[in-house]
Formats: sequence, C-alpha cells, structure tokens
Amino acid sequence: MRRIITLTSFLIQDLARSIAGVVPLALSLAFGIIAFEYGMDQAQFITVAGIGMSAICLVTGLVLASRANRASSFLIIARLHRRAELLAALVLGSLLITAALGFVVAVANLLAGRLTLDFPSALWILPTWLPLWLLAATLALPLSGLVERGGSHLLGYALLAGLLIANDRRSFLVQHKLNWLARLVETILWPMSTLAGQASAGIHGREYLLAWVLTFAYGWLLFMLAVSLFEDKDLLWSE
Repeated sequence: MRRIITLTSFLIQDLARSIAGVVPLALSLAFGIIAFEYGMDQAQFITVAGIGMSAICLVTGLVLASRANRASSFLIIARLHRRAELLAALVLGSLLITAALGFVVAVANLLAGRLTLDFPSALWILPTWLPLWLLAATLALPLSGLVERGGSHLLGYALLAGLLIANDRRSFLVQHKLNWLARLVETILWPMSTLAGQASAGIHGREYLLAWVLTFAYGWLLFMLAVSLFEDKDLLWSE
C-alpha cells in the first residue's frame, strides 16, 4: 500500500509539472462554467455533474497513463513487485484529482449562487459518484496505450462508442426490430443509470444498493482486465 501511495504522489506531481496537466483543469473549468450557466438544483447536480465529472475522470486517467507510458517510467515499473501496483496508483491518482476538481467546481458554483444543495440529503452525492468515478478511472486503463496489447485499446474505443450510440438510438433499434440489442444495451447500462436516477430522486433502497454494487463490480472487472493485459507486456518491444 505504501508503494501505491508513493506512486500516486509521483504521478500527480509529474502531471502537475507537465503541460498535459492543463487538460483536466481546463475541462473542469469549462464544465463548471457551461453546465451551471442557468443554475442547477441538487437532482440535476447528481446526474449532470456526476456524469460530467466521470468523463473528466476518464480523461484524467488517460492522461496519467500516457505520462506513465514513457521510457523514463520503465525503470520504476521494473522495480515494482507487481505491475498492478502502478495500475492501482493510476486509478487512485485519477480519483483524487477528480475529487479535488469536483470539490472546486461545486464550491465555486455554490458561492456564485448557481447551485443549491439540501443537507443532509446532499451527503449521498459522494457515495453515488464514487463508483461512477471508479468505473471511469478503471475504464481508462484498457483504453490507454500503456496497457493495450496488439491494438486492443482501439477495440475498446469502438465498443464504447458503439454502446453509447446504441443507447442514444434505442428507439431506432426498436423500430427496426432490434429489440434484443436495445434490451442488451439497457441491461449493460442499468447499474449506472439506476444509480444516478435513484440518487437524483432521493431514493436509496435495494435498487440503489444493487446498482452501487454492480457499478463497483464493473470497475473491478475492468481493472482485472487491465492487470491481465499489462502484467507480462513487453514494454521495450511493444507490438
């Protein structure tokens, strides 16, 4: 655990000293200005900001992984007991950066009067966002060049794009008698949509708990996939 914390600190400091560090900061600034332009209540904040900050967490994870995917990092990787420690540090770093940026965005808009929160129900926001951020951070791993094997990250991007497009066009799929595909997409995305929807409505019952557990399970499966791809990858002579 100490090595993971040390690696996380190194990754965050390395990102802060690079031009690439501007990317998550600029995205958060743009999101904080555009999304809150007309104000936002707590229900909107849970869904809109939760999804928006998850996307920023995904980008942050990709940027951190790209910084780690350099020859100068290979000496550090060679000294690790297991390469999974680096992947865990990348996930933890993405979560910490996203949490800091999300806190700044929320406080800034609260002070500007463009966000209203109701306490103590607002305390459910972080437990709702955490599995979404974790899913985004772990999704960034197999999509990164650091972990990819034989162009596997391109397949990952294609599958992700296909899933999002199919979800957006579910009515089109139903009209063209592709109900099975629409139901498949709905089933895959059910944990995330239910988690955000239930929290937005202030409901924290069995469905919320089940969606929370399944979202964490998705993140764990993605992390294990990344570990299996990265554990014995030849970093010096990649495909």
